[in-house]
Amino acid sequence: MGLSLLSTGLPIAGVFYAFHTSDMVGKSIVIFLVVASIAVWTIMLAKHLELRRAEKSDEAFVRAFEQQANPLELFVRGPAHPTSPIAKVYMAACTALKREFEAQAHKQHRAINQIDLSKERLTALQIDAIRKVAECAAADEMVLLEQQMSILGSAYTTAPMLGLFGTVWGVMTAFEAMGQQGMANLSAVAPGIASALLTTVVGLVVAIPSAFGSNFLNEKIRFCGIQMENFADKFAARLQQSFLYE
Repeated sequence: MGLSLLSTGLPIAGVFYAFHTSDMVGKSIVIFLVVASIAVWTIMLAKHLELRRAEKSDEAFVRAFEQQANPLELFVRGPAHPTSPIAKVYMAACTALKREFEAQAHKQHRAINQIDLSKERLTALQIDAIRKVAECAAADEMVLLEQQMSILGSAYTTAPMLGLFGTVWGVMTAFEAMGQQGMANLSAVAPGIASALLTTVVGLVVAIPSAFGSNFLNEKIRFCGIQMENFADKFAARLQQSFLYE
């Protein structure tokens, strides 16, 4: 029955036949790889949606930031664009800037509510320190964006090797059965060879999409990282224009 299905040219039937004739090791490898494939596709889809939301939020925040005359205006108004990594970098830098102003007010024995943003000034060293805070915040956001990407990397490197292991194991089993029978009978060897090759096929089915997906998502993450680094420099330049001592 199984061989007749294979002769019809139906690959799906061949896959089920190969799985049915596999031993416990082969079946375990195939099941593990199928579960890994589901996990990989789930991660790729979720990460793609996450990066898409982040890109749109970044674009909206940058547009709003560039429309403000004062670089602190969005910070004074309150939190906005909560899903934007660039907005989080901005909030971290503004928080550091607020601490600098509060420290200056304390040294000058002024109350915090007496801080006037139109009159406050910063040194070049203070602005550079704030830029470094923004860069650190950008690095933290990159770590968050890269979460679970290592799983994709492990999938496209480990899945083919695991599939190859299953193939070697299946071939050894097939030759062992052939040796016990004392003859090279195709009908006796074919099930073992088919089950052996199945693990390699499933391993490649997991690895190929993982490799393409990982490269695609890593490129989008790299773009988000460059955007955050550029914003840190842009924000420092705006601070120099507005608050640097002359």
